[in-house]
Parts: sequence; C-alpha cells; structure tokens
Amino acid sequence: MIRVVINQRVKPEMISDRVQRRLVAILAADIAGYSRLMGEDDVATVLALKGHQAVVLPTVAEFGGRIIDTAGDGILAEYASAVAAVECACRIQQLMAARNVGVNEARRMRFRIGINLGEVIYDEQRIYGDGINIAARLENLTEPGGICVSGKVKDEVEGKLALRFVDLGAQVLKNIARPVPVHALVAADGAPGHITLPTAAPATDRPRLQPLGAEAGQRLLLAVLPFKNATGDADIEYLSDGITESLINRLSGVDVLRVISRTSAFAFKGKKMSTMQIGRKLGVDALVVGTLGQRGKNLAITAELLSMRDDTQLWGDRYSRPADDMMEVEADIATTIAEALSRRLTGADKHKLQRAATSDPEAYRLYLKGRTFLIGNQKEMDKSIDCMQQAVARAPDFAMAHAGLAEAYTQQAYLRGVGRADVLGKAQASVARALELDGDLAEAHAALGGIRFFFEWDWAGAEIAFRRALQLNPGSRAALSGYGGFLCMTGRIDEGVAHLNEAARLDPLWIGPVHDLGIAALSQGDFALAAQRFRQAIDFDPNWTWGYIKLARALALQKKCREALEQAEVGESRIAGGVAPLCWSWLGFVYATCGDTARARQKLEMLHALQQKQYVDPVTFAAIHGALGELDEALDWYERGYQDRTPNMVYSALLPGFSPELVGNARYQAIVDRMGFPKPDR
Repeated sequence: MIRVVINQRVKPEMISDRVQRRLVAILAADIAGYSRLMGEDDVATVLALKGHQAVVLPTVAEFGGRIIDTAGDGILAEYASAVAAVECACRIQQLMAARNVGVNEARRMRFRIGINLGEVIYDEQRIYGDGINIAARLENLTEPGGICVSGKVKDEVEGKLALRFVDLGAQVLKNIARPVPVHALVAADGAPGHITLPTAAPATDRPRLQPLGAEAGQRLLLAVLPFKNATGDADIEYLSDGITESLINRLSGVDVLRVISRTSAFAFKGKKMSTMQIGRKLGVDALVVGTLGQRGKNLAITAELLSMRDDTQLWGDRYSRPADDMMEVEADIATTIAEALSRRLTGADKHKLQRAATSDPEAYRLYLKGRTFLIGNQKEMDKSIDCMQQAVARAPDFAMAHAGLAEAYTQQAYLRGVGRADVLGKAQASVARALELDGDLAEAHAALGGIRFFFEWDWAGAEIAFRRALQLNPGSRAALSGYGGFLCMTGRIDEGVAHLNEAARLDPLWIGPVHDLGIAALSQGDFALAAQRFRQAIDFDPNWTWGYIKLARALALQKKCREALEQAEVGESRIAGGVAPLCWSWLGFVYATCGDTARARQKLEMLHALQQKQYVDPVTFAAIHGALGELDEALDWYERGYQDRTPNMVYSALLPGFSPELVGNARYQAIVDRMGFPKPDR
C-alpha cells in the first residue's frame, strides 16, 4: 500500500510557529493480500474496497478519530485516546467480519490493524515521527482480521475494555532504533472478555490456583506437550507418551476448554524450542509440560501449567507413584488443570476427567497410530484398520477403538472405491459395539453420522448423529470434521467451513483438517483455494500420496496443466504400481482435463482390467468419461453408482468441483433428485 513519506529528522530551525508536538494514538490499517486480489480482478476489487470504505471510514469519526490518509487500500488515522483507537479497531474488524459473510473465502477483504501511542510532530495537514512508523510496522506483524498494539497502548487500555492480549515479545522493527513490546489483541470480534492470568501459587503440599475466570461462552485453548522421558530407559517411552495422550483425551471433553490434538502437540516432541515459541506457534492460552523420571521403584512425574501471556507458572506439582497408579495420577492432574482454567466444573466434566479411555496403554497407542493412517493410500488405510483391530483385540472394552474402526471402514469404502456391501456390515457392527460400551462417546456418534451419510444416504439421521457428537464433546476433531464435511456437501457452506476451521484450529499441524478444507473449497469450485489447502497439507506431510493427486486436480481445473501434470507424476511415482482405483480415477481426470487423452484412456483400461478381479466403484469410471467430454458414458456410470448406492456418489454426483461438466445437465439432476439429497444453497 502507499503511505505518507515520514521525515524522521526535523531540524528545529525548519519548524514554523504552526508546527506542534502532541501525544496521540495512531491507527494504521491495510487489506491483507490486496495485491493478489487486484491481480485476480482489479475492477471487482476496487468496487468491493469502495463499498467497505463507505462503511468503515465513518467509524473513525464515530470514535473521535481523524483520518490522515487513505492511500490505496490503507487507512491512517489519529486519536486523542488509545482506548478510543482500540475500540474503533475492534468495531472495524466486527464490521468487516459481518460484511465478509457469504463472500467467497478467496475474495474476502480482511484488515490488518496496528496501533501505537507516541509523540508526533504535526501541522494542519500532516503528522510526522516514529509514532506513525511503529503503527505501520505493527500492522505488518498482524494476522488478517487481527489487531496488534504496542506495549504503551496495551498499558493504557488493559482493564478499561473487556479485551485480552497475547504478549508477542519485544520486536525489532525496521528503521526503529529500539525493540518495541508488541501484543496481539485476542478475539477482538465479539470481545469475549478480559482474562487475568494469576501468578504462581505459593508452595504447599498440594498447590492450587484461583480459576482464570473465563467469561460465559468463552473457551480457553490449551495444549499438552509431550512429557519428557527423563528415566534414561527408552523402553518406557510409551509411558511418558501415554501420560500426554491421556491428559489430552481427558481434558478435551471439558466444555470450557479446547485442546490441541495429539498429532499437532507431538509435532514438537524433541524440538529445541522455548515454551513461548511453541505456544505462539499453536496460538494457545496455556501449555501443560512435564517430565517422567525414576525415584527408586516409583515413577516420578512433574507437571506444570504455563501462561502464554508471560511464560509464568500457573500451577505445578510432583508425584511419586508405582506404575500401576498412573491412571489415578493422570486423572488428578487433569482435574487440577481444568479447575485452574475455569470457574467451575460440572458433574459431567468431572466424570469425563476421571474416566480413562482404556486401562491398556498399548491399546491406546495402537488406536492413535491407526488414526494417523486414516487419510492415506491403500496400504496406509490397511495399516489403519490393522492397528485398530489390534487395539480392539488387546482391549475389547475400548469403545474409542471400536469407533475408530468404524470410521476407518467408512473412509476405506470411498477412498479405495470398494463396494458398499464389503464394509457396511463391519462399520455398523463396530459402531454398535462402541455405543454399547459407551453411549456418551462423541467419536462413536460421529462415526455413526459418517455411516448414515456415506452408506445409508440418511441425511437427517446423519445430522442428528453429528450434532449429538458435538453436544457430547464440542472439541472433538472427529465430530467437527465429520459434521463440517456433511454441512458443506449439503449446501450449508458457511456453517460447514466454520466447523472445519475449528477442527483445523484444534489440529493446526496435521493434514486432516486442511485436507477437509481443501475438499470444501474444491466442492464450491474455488480451485485456487483448494490448491492452496492441498499444498499446505503436503507441507505438513510430504509423504501423503493423496495430497499430490488432489493438488493436481485442483491445478488442472485452473488450466495450470504443466504444474498439474508435474504433481500427477509425483502421485504416480508414489502409487508405484499399486492397486488404487480412486487414485487412478483422479489422475485420469487430470490427464483428460489437460488434453492427454491417451493417458486418460489408459487409466480407464486399468480400471476395466481391475473390474474383472474385484468390485470397482462406477464413479471412478464416470469421472474420467466426464472429463473426456463423453457425458452419456459418464451418466451411465453415475446411474450404476446410484443403483449400487456407492459412498462416492455423495461427492461425485453433486458438486461442481468434482463433476463441473455435468452441472446443469438434466439427466444428472434427475439422479441427484432421486438421491433425495438437500439441494446445495448456491
């Protein structure tokens, strides 16, 4: 953006009688990604910006501010009060959030706002000085839709407004002589309430904390980092990991908390990073850290709860117990942490904290390992099911493993393109057993929702199951992802993406939620955003075969065929001759879309040859024929898919990102109507 050029060296003899100094709050704002938006569609971008400015700019005066400059996409304004500047910034972000509702994600305009309090030199038309420069630098540090303030602003505002801040430390800013303390304004949209992080409690036999005092409706974000194995015995590493996993599982069921998932938390295992660095990376309010040591015949556990505002200890304790008492210790730690982070715990919360998923740590490890393979190639999906089956064999009463097995069977059905009958019975039996063991297990209800959605085409029943799962555990990533996908596929895009974004917030470093957001974008026809999501997932896990194939499809639909074919080659090499009918179908679609008819037909031949040996989902043929422009053949295969009630019909026959060539086709629409699917809200 264009900014006023600031003269930082004003000699006294150059200042006329009209020039004065004063202490003001400076607000600097610009639109994140404005150059990209202009490059994609400059006319639409300018029109949208003018519409936003017509609403936003009067807000400055409403809070007693004066606009200094509105060059390009930016706003530069001054206020006599830091409180007024922050209130105005919050209002601007609220207005923009409301105006972005219903706007395609890739076309949304989000302000980044920086606010500083400092002395400036001014005349009747301009102001000068480092006070302005610092505000502009703070703006550059800010996330889209967010607000960053200097330490001076935070000191003036804290306690006067119902807001809270995250300390980003002293930042070295370009052309600013001294480091500037910077704070991010947390949850400005809606201002859920200020949180006072207490100092460490005095040392006692059982140190306890006063609650953090979360306001009604506000949920604190927590991460449990992998406990360090300080015993020197690598053979009991599973115990230190088990403590971490158990705490994550117990705490995630507490209504007032949201807990970062195991996959993202364990990404930091063995990393040489400070707790503050990790906390900022995950965007959490607090961290749990600990160690497992040896004390004679007993295991010694230390656990700490750390504030991410100032890296102070909120609570800490030590335990020395036999290995057989670990579950009791885990329950005690979880309860203490939950009490420290909330005003009160309900009876249901306390029950969840005391209840262990299983008494067999190896079964729990196998279950977690199985989840990591859920979104993968054919071999990985086989590993997922094998791990879940081993977990169930070791612990037959492990309800979560039965639910995981049901989810694995369901995902296997559409990712491998196998027949509905092959896995439906197994999935139903597994989820029934999970619910028999624990009728209040959120993951079991989420798995039931998946079965009703993909296998039974029971749209109302699926929604009931997903909603029940979230009622039982609002922080369940499986429930958030499952329901988010369901909502997107049934046309409630904004609701669905909101749930998927929450899943991504709770698991920010794993491919699963990012993949789901990519599929949502693809289903809407936002191919650029879909490609961005799939790239992000590949960054998380470069070994993820499907990522390259799905990225290739998103690129092909953008007509970026050179790059699409390069990604397809990576996918081909990773399949390495394996039997993968749905992967072949997606690759065939890429080749057909990019004009490589010979390779597209080769994939069709491979599918026909495989069909002679086993069931192959008709949708895998339909996608390639459709991309080749052979619509009658494609529709014949979709008709077979409908007759077989295959899980992939939920995707392939409904959404423009999967079958764009069939949108508006009367015969295609007749198939959709017979499915009884809710019509997408487009």
